[in-house]
Amino acid sequence: MATKVEELLNKVRVKQALAIKYENLSRISGSKPARAKFIRRCNQLRRQALQFQQAADAAKA
Repeated sequence: MATKVEELLNKVRVKQALAIKYENLSRISGSKPARAKFIRRCNQLRRQALQFQQAADAAKA
């Protein structure tokens, strides 16, 4: 059974991996609207990863 901190850190890793995926998709996208969509999703995932990281840091303390 994973602790709360371990669960949060796993979510951070998953969100960061997805952000990298969408960043790569934005690079290879052929159209500007699709590129903008992927960049927005990438930024959203990075914000979520940061929130989970802050929650994990707070849980550790």
